[in-house]
Order: sequence, then structure tokens, then C-alpha cells
Amino acid sequence: MTTAEKLSKIQIEFKAKKSRFNSFGKYNFRSAEDILEALKPINEKYRVHFTISEQYLHTDQLPIIETTATMFDIEDNTAIQATAVVG
Repeated sequence: MTTAEKLSKIQIEFKAKKSRFNSFGKYNFRSAEDILEALKPINEKYRVHFTISEQYLHTDQLPIIETTATMFDIEDNTAIQATAVVG
């Protein structure tokens, strides 16, 4: 199975609960830790592992957070990344 095929199957199977609550905005959310914990059984099943990294970018206006999630395929030594920028 290719890395892209593994990611497709993982996206179908993956569920992470929103276990955190923001009292100011009154909404539930999931943290990076929640996501990584929910991925542990999937990591073993598909022989992959995930990392999440954040970089704080300071601008003249608001601080910007750039978050990158990476899936590493242990079997063929490849990776797929996705980056989001929030400011």
C-alpha cells in the first residue's frame, strides 16, 4: 500500500474526541495531544507515525501560528505534510 493510500484509509477511520473546553468562546475542541493519542492504534496498524510542529511568526500586527502535521511511512521512508497558518 502506498503512503497516499494509507493516509486515505486513516482519514476514513480516524476519530478524535473534542475533550477540551474553551470557557471564553464556549466551545469544545481537540488539542494536538488529543489527536496524537487517538492516532496511536492507527500508527501500529499502518506502520506510520505522526508529528505536529508549531512555529510562532511575529509580525507588526498579530502573532501568527504556523502548524505542520507530518505523516511518516516507516515501510517506504516517505512523508506527507500539511501546513495551516492561523493569525
